[in-house]
Amino acid sequence: MSQLFFDPVEGFMPVGDGQELWTVLVDPTITRVHERERWEARAAQWRARALAEAVFGGDVEAKLSGLGGGGFRGLLQLRVPFTDLNRHRAAEAAFLALAGRDQVLARIPFVYVFGAGTTLSPDFARGSAATGAP
Repeated sequence: MSQLFFDPVEGFMPVGDGQELWTVLVDPTITRVHERERWEARAAQWRARALAEAVFGGDVEAKLSGLGGGGFRGLLQLRVPFTDLNRHRAAEAAFLALAGRDQVLARIPFVYVFGAGTTLSPDFARGSAATGAP
């Protein structure tokens, strides 16, 4: 008969007849592995943010959610400067190509979600003298 057991790391989970309770608390390496994976994902988040700022040009907001196992380590939402769709698609493709070649980002698989952060006018993005932009 299966019961629900609260594991501090995994949450509520069914416990079968052959499983031992509290093995997570007995084996400290499981907690260290979990913490290391979280810090790896955070480091990759900052690396992706810096790469996005270089590719998209401007301030980028990065938000990591859904830390977990499986094929992907999390959902990374990047709010990037937006001027027009063609430039955005080209910058998005360049970012994904560079992220695939980066030593840190290639080891930590994320699902990247791009959103428009700050919307720049085309004149400002080109640096037009009429608007006084640099």
